[in-house]
Amino acid sequence: MNIPEGTIVAMLTPFDDRGKVNEAEVRKLVNFLIDKGVDGIFPVASCGEYTHTDMGERKFLIDIVMDQAAGKVDVIPGTGATCYHQSIELAEHAREAGCAAVVLHGPYFFQNSQEVVEGHLRKVAESVDIPIFLYNIPFFANEVTPTMVENLCNMKNIVGVKDSSGNMVNVMNLIEMTKKVDPEFKVLVGAEEIMLPALMMGGRGCMTATAGVFPEFMTGIWKSYESGNYQLALNLQFAILPLIREMKTVNFPQGFKEAMSLRGIDMGKPMMNYPPGTLAKIADLKERLKIEMTSLLYEYFPGIPLNYRGDEDISNKYNYPEACINAGEKKFEDCTQCGMCDGTVESTLEKDSSSTNDVSKKSQAGLSKEEIESIVNETVKRIKGNM
Repeated sequence: MNIPEGTIVAMLTPFDDRGKVNEAEVRKLVNFLIDKGVDGIFPVASCGEYTHTDMGERKFLIDIVMDQAAGKVDVIPGTGATCYHQSIELAEHAREAGCAAVVLHGPYFFQNSQEVVEGHLRKVAESVDIPIFLYNIPFFANEVTPTMVENLCNMKNIVGVKDSSGNMVNVMNLIEMTKKVDPEFKVLVGAEEIMLPALMMGGRGCMTATAGVFPEFMTGIWKSYESGNYQLALNLQFAILPLIREMKTVNFPQGFKEAMSLRGIDMGKPMMNYPPGTLAKIADLKERLKIEMTSLLYEYFPGIPLNYRGDEDISNKYNYPEACINAGEKKFEDCTQCGMCDGTVESTLEKDSSSTNDVSKKSQAGLSKEEIESIVNETVKRIKGNM
């Protein structure tokens, strides 16, 4: 089994002015990353704002990246979700699409116990047949601890972990604890600032947004380290730190998106409603980033332009996924047919007046009016009987 390692890009997602995935710009971004020699692409990533998309759009993004990559680079999409059903569904789609592996973080929104988080990860791994990188991102999701990873790394399809804690203690423990169980287990970092230190201690690469923004530097660190040119790797690591700090000075991941747009990829309008003061700060940041990025390329990679201009004429190939296409269908044995999995609940307010009578007979959960009344009546009887 060939497990991805090296410089893997946590891919930012280009959106159009309507907030939809911009297929043409995604394809251009994939070409840019392949031309820069990255080792893998991680779409449906946290920095790619996957939480702003529904299930259909996430699958759509995976399909675009896979089609454009055309086997030239490993594709390792994210499968993060609040419940294991969605993670399994995304992992199955990735497997069918031919992806090399998937990335799986802990459930988010609700604060769960460690036993529940580990159970979530184990359930997904037991249910799918594709290599899995566990993903610890405690800023946004329930923590995946080194102990959990140690407990799970003996499963045949759990092959690595991405740690985005930024904590080198975490990384050291992950490397030491998993090596005893599986010497081939791959520990990757999600914090750009500690790529080289992690490599020196036995890490096998990174999954970072900066690998997409400035692949010259992140692939440079990896390749220099692998070839034994540790001084160059050290120089590149220190050189990139001020830029990373700058990109983090505004609301994440907007600073990274502004830098990505300077490479020639149209990232679209911000997905959040920023006030005028914040927009002014972002505009000022972009000007500073342009100066700093141009200077860094001139010093370390002379002759490489900041703005990427691909030769290929790129246009859309796929139809955008339709909303509500699966509304009302029961997708899982234990689901309640609420329609919320894909954000596709259909509002009765949007129906025209000619269909009002039909709408009143069916709830969004797929139950008739009579069935709901029966359930309510039975519940009332049970409550009264216990009084």
